[in-house]
Formats: sequence, C-alpha cells, structure tokens
Amino acid sequence: MSSELDLLKQLRDITGAGILDCKKYLTKSKNNLDEAVKLMRSEAGVKAEKKSNRIAAEGVVHYFSNKSKSLLIEINSETDFVAKGDDFLNYVQKTCEIIVNQPCLNLLELTESNQHEIKTELEDLRKNYVTKLGENIQIRRFEVIDKENNSVAGYTHNNKIGAMVILKSSDEQLSKDICMQIVASSPLALDEKSIDSKILDNEREVYKAELKKIDKKDDIKRNILEGKIKKFISENTLLNQPFIKDGSLTLNNILKDNKILSYTRYQLGEGIDKKQEDFAQEVYSQIK
Repeated sequence: MSSELDLLKQLRDITGAGILDCKKYLTKSKNNLDEAVKLMRSEAGVKAEKKSNRIAAEGVVHYFSNKSKSLLIEINSETDFVAKGDDFLNYVQKTCEIIVNQPCLNLLELTESNQHEIKTELEDLRKNYVTKLGENIQIRRFEVIDKENNSVAGYTHNNKIGAMVILKSSDEQLSKDICMQIVASSPLALDEKSIDSKILDNEREVYKAELKKIDKKDDIKRNILEGKIKKFISENTLLNQPFIKDGSLTLNNILKDNKILSYTRYQLGEGIDKKQEDFAQEVYSQIK
C-alpha cells in the first residue's frame, strides 16, 4: 500500500494532476510511473486541443520584471474563478519566466520565429495546466522591453488592466503616476501626431452630422467643429489629458525635461465579446 501511495505522490508532483486522475493513470499503466506520465500527457494534449476552441475571455493582465527585462502580458482563462486561483497564477508566473528568457519581443514575433524549443516548452506548460484546471488557457499577447538601455516601469490594477511605460530618464514616482494615468484615462495615442488619422476623420464626420442640425453660419460651424476636434485630441492624448492627481495640469507640464518614449496598455478581454467592467473608474476611486 505504501508503494502505491508513493507512486501517487510522485505522479502528482510530476504532473500536478488530481489524486483521482493519478490513480486512474497508474491503474492503466499497471503502476509503471514513466508509462503513467506518458499516457497522462498524451491524453492531456488531446483534451487541451478540444478545450482550445472554447472562449477564454477572463484571466489576468500581469506586469513582470527582472534585472534585464520587463514584460506586460495578458493570459486568458474561461472563468474569473480559475483566474483568481493559485494554480493559474503559478502558471502565469512560470510563463513569464520563460518569455523573458527568450529574444522575441511580442507574441507575433515569437509565433513566427524559429524558437522551437521555447514554443514547445510554453505549449507543454499550457497543456499541463489546461488539464489540471479543466479550462482553456491562452497567451493572448505580450510585450517585452529590454531594461539595459531603457527606463521601464509598469502597473496593474487588480490583474485586470495594466500599463508599461518607457521614459527617457529614470523617475520611479513619475513612472508610476504615468502608468496609473494610462490605466485610468485610456489614451488613444501619446500626442496629436500619433493619433490614427482615420479616428480623427471619423470624429469630424460625427461632429459635422451634428452641426447640420444647428442653424448657424458656416464660419461659426467651422469654429465649433475645430473646437470639438481640439477637445477630442486633448481628452484622448496622453500628454494633453488632465493629470489624474491634479486636473489643472497635464503630463506635458509634469514631465519637464523628461520624455515618454513609448507606452503599452492592456485591458483584460478588450475586443472579446464579454461583459465589460469599469476598471478605470476603480483606479480613479482609489486615487481620490
């Protein structure tokens, strides 16, 4: 009996599976530990493939940093219950450690690369946790920044929304404030020059349609239109938005001699058909 218990413990330590699953596969393999592991992993791969078609819109947005690199990542699960569990968070941590130790800077780059060992390691890890947790799990996106030549900082709110910013000069408090600004205010771009022209064109068309209903001279309508566009730019560009800690200032005022080189913002499940929650408002509530 003690030897069977030892085998159960060893198989659980190796695979992370539940006791009933371990017992089932030990029975199938006639208590051959190596065969039980092989059998479990081969069937786990089939189960993981089947679960991969299920919508995963919950999960976490996580910021990870070591001495050389910083990483902002979104990993999805099917339910918030699983996403809050220690097993899922351990999976996220292990995945981050693998990703920061490879050369690709984002998911597309990794997917199209010849980093076959890394991709296999990530996929094997994912399948193991799909089997363990019983849900589809997917790495949706990530961005890696090399810290050697960059001043990088990150912030996440309740594992649901996060930001990562690169500054010209190191400033810990300023970096944190900027990340919280990005999370809370959801800017469309850094400044006017970097706003997608299609977005501005669309806003102009919306405002023009509104102005057609107003009985005003054309020159007055043009002035109103330009005023609305300026306001839109001010409210939706990071450098021009009112600063979350002092609405009388903007980041342009706060930065002084420093400079934002780039930023990334992830909100959990954005673009996936799911119930949306106002995480940005939660950040504002914490600040006030």
